[in-house]
Amino acid sequence: MEILIITGMSGAGKSTALNYFEDRGYVTINNMPYFLMDNLSFSKYKESLKKMVMGIDVRSFKKSDDFLELLEKIKKENITPKVIYLEAKDDVILNRYNLTRRFHPLEDGASMTENIILERKKLEDIREIADIIIDTTELKPKELVERLKDSFDVDQIRDLVVTVTTFGFKYGAPTDLDMMFDVRCLPNPYYIPELRVKTGNDDEIQNYVMNGSGSSEYLEKIEDMIDFLLPHFIKEGKSQLTIGIGCSGGKHRSVTIANKLSEHLGTNENIKVLLHHKEKDKWSL
Repeated sequence: MEILIITGMSGAGKSTALNYFEDRGYVTINNMPYFLMDNLSFSKYKESLKKMVMGIDVRSFKKSDDFLELLEKIKKENITPKVIYLEAKDDVILNRYNLTRRFHPLEDGASMTENIILERKKLEDIREIADIIIDTTELKPKELVERLKDSFDVDQIRDLVVTVTTFGFKYGAPTDLDMMFDVRCLPNPYYIPELRVKTGNDDEIQNYVMNGSGSSEYLEKIEDMIDFLLPHFIKEGKSQLTIGIGCSGGKHRSVTIANKLSEHLGTNENIKVLLHHKEKDKWSL
């Protein structure tokens, strides 16, 4: 029996995630109070109920210990739930609430900003034990669905999901990176007129970047470092690693190095590799 639990900050995309899994055939439960879920016997329905996803946020429990106790109860039934934690920056969540004009679940006379800060504090312990953390600050609903699709449309979740993200420093670095590499020191095709319109997905750009001084050595050192670290991450129980590769505009050098790195990591059968280009919608500008 597969049980997924989607939790995290209100306004971070829980409804979008629940809808995705419901469309995929999961039985969905959203915001059922913890004391009702505590009386459920999940293993009793193993044969008839193969896939379930539960949406749980601060409305479902009084304190984080209630959530953790629910997890332990499920585990005692020989079922290993996977926790997906969604988050976003405070100002983004505030803006989303302003656009929808909905009330925050902690609404008790405090300001919206105070409620967001309080909710984040209440969820600290839950975030710590999450299997997958997705920062939706810069994700549109469609992009969140794609991230979930990439992460779960496999018959078996591998030991580690590695997301390689490219970005442009002039647009700002993503907030959910575990590791970040700056490749602005490599040769820049932007200053070659006939190469400027192309991207790191094109052979001409890859050849230009990789034939430059220090490029191959830099890539080898990145690969060596990550190859060394991956077994340690897996041993410590880490299920998701996000690696950022940044250059000036997120179009040429970062995309080249990310493509090469993804190819290298893809040879490791213990991990699933996802490749995400943050500035893709700006490449034609």
